[in-house]
Amino acid sequence: MKLPKLQQLKYLVALHDTGHFGHAAKKCFVSQSTLSSAIQALEEQLDSQLVERDHKTFVFTALGQDVVVKARNILELSADLVASSSSNGDEFLGELHVGIIPTIAPFLLSELIRYCSVQYPHLKLYLREDTSENSLSLLRSGQLDMVLLATPYDTSEFVELSLARDPFYRVSHPQNSEGKIYLLESEHCLSDHAISGCHLTDNSHIQPFQASSLNSLLAMVEGHKGETYLPKLAINSGVLNGSELLAEPLTFEDAARNISLVWRKTSQRREFYVAVGNLFESVLKTKLQ
Repeated sequence: MKLPKLQQLKYLVALHDTGHFGHAAKKCFVSQSTLSSAIQALEEQLDSQLVERDHKTFVFTALGQDVVVKARNILELSADLVASSSSNGDEFLGELHVGIIPTIAPFLLSELIRYCSVQYPHLKLYLREDTSENSLSLLRSGQLDMVLLATPYDTSEFVELSLARDPFYRVSHPQNSEGKIYLLESEHCLSDHAISGCHLTDNSHIQPFQASSLNSLLAMVEGHKGETYLPKLAINSGVLNGSELLAEPLTFEDAARNISLVWRKTSQRREFYVAVGNLFESVLKTKLQ
């Protein structure tokens, strides 16, 4: 029997994750016909139906679900093999692919790069900014080695190393009289963390118009004389400089998010990842003072 190619397994997992041929193809940077043909070829190689299709919908068969689980494991092990091989036995000489969410990346990227270049001058650090959902999907498929994200978030399938507590601040315009609250789009976990941690139980004040970036969010708050909730990491980085907005700490003990580093449980690079995590933690401490 001809063995499946890693690319075929990657396409199958992407289809399972997205639930849509077009979205899976876009995620894999190929055409929809290329992805569909590769999965059909995989079914022929395995002499089994993995996906039941009709004109508009599809569903994974029981065998298909099982193959997806095995495909994930193969992709993860392959990624670890490449990562460990590229370093020739010294993990600080190889490559490290790290995903960072948009509400952390702008405030840490330059420092992370600078600290890593000093501490590990021969380590090639590749950083990718994306949402928690997309980053964890890339971590599952082996395209990322680790992800720096904010919790609470479901990371139960990964190893999680907690790095820092990032308290929330209430950011408001001096003329904020109506209490209008503006938040980021729901795909950004910062909104969920703000709603739960800051006890925003009265949804009537939360405005339906949501921002896709922190810059847009602050512009809306200032323009509409409203308020929002931002973590200390952002406040300390000067996001309010040049604006009329005021920041005040919250008294709720749970008004904070946690910043964590996660990686696959199957990875053999735990000691290396912990060392990198300690470096990231030291950067966070300086930014959160």
